Amino acid sequence: MFNSFKKKKKGSMTIIITVLSLAIIGACTVGPDEAEAKSWKSEMNLTEDLKYSAEATIRLYIQLCKEEQEWLPFKDALEKIDALSKVEAMDLYLESYYKKVKPKDIRDIVNDVYGIDLEAVSDLGAGKQTSTYSDEVLGLVRQALDEEVSDGAITNMEKIEVMDLYWEAFDGKMSGDEIRKMINAIFGINLAGISGLEGTGVALFSKEQWISHYENDLFVVHTGVDDVDVWVYPTDYFKEQTGMEENPRQLEVALTALGFEYSEEKEALYYANPTGKSVPDNFKGQTLGTIIGVIKEEYEGLN
Repeated sequence: MFNSFKKKKKGSMTIIITVLSLAIIGACTVGPDEAEAKSWKSEMNLTEDLKYSAEATIRLYIQLCKEEQEWLPFKDALEKIDALSKVEAMDLYLESYYKKVKPKDIRDIVNDVYGIDLEAVSDLGAGKQTSTYSDEVLGLVRQALDEEVSDGAITNMEKIEVMDLYWEAFDGKMSGDEIRKMINAIFGINLAGISGLEGTGVALFSKEQWISHYENDLFVVHTGVDDVDVWVYPTDYFKEQTGMEENPRQLEVALTALGFEYSEEKEALYYANPTGKSVPDNFKGQTLGTIIGVIKEEYEGLN
């Protein structure tokens, strides 16, 4: 993915590196000499397997230099960045905004760190059903509007608009935890939970895009556009490693206990919420936890 980004955005990345390198110099007590500055820019351009986007990596580099109060070798900083969980990276990224972070900035940060396009989710009307907004979301939107509006008027708004109004109620002064809570409440995207999926062997496809996806994932949890239904199936990597074309019996038994059934149409284990509403967070957590448990017991060596 980064290869294609570099080909399309090489000129843009050069501009980003040049501009943000000035910010790094200002953030650190001791700035780089000409050779050091040239070295890290060169390393940045040659690195093809960044964990986070180019801009996110540079901003994280800025903050690490600022915290250490010195110019860190790019290779050493990159090791620290790669060791960060997505929640940790998001919080460190947020610190690079010296003034209060704006909604568009938040959406960019989520895209840069998680690879999740919240604007695309909003355009599709995907994710958590607006009819299931909590009283807190409705109340904060009314607070921002400073007028009495009906629940229906709020649920008819685009999710991006609801997010902007929610943010206004905080006057832009939001912690990372508060931002993640907001995104889950509006979009049905649990960023803290997604951060924890790294290394578990479970991929997540939701809202018509990959929410979490790694090379050695073994199973895919795939949800419908409005999160009412979910299906589970093995990845190509799992099939290659085991020679199996379908979900293993152990996983089938475990998920059947949660209400899943085999769907010939989906060729996967399938569950649809009988209420017709978005599947709640606790059920998502049970599903992911069950799959992770089977992986640990039967396939830990594969991922």
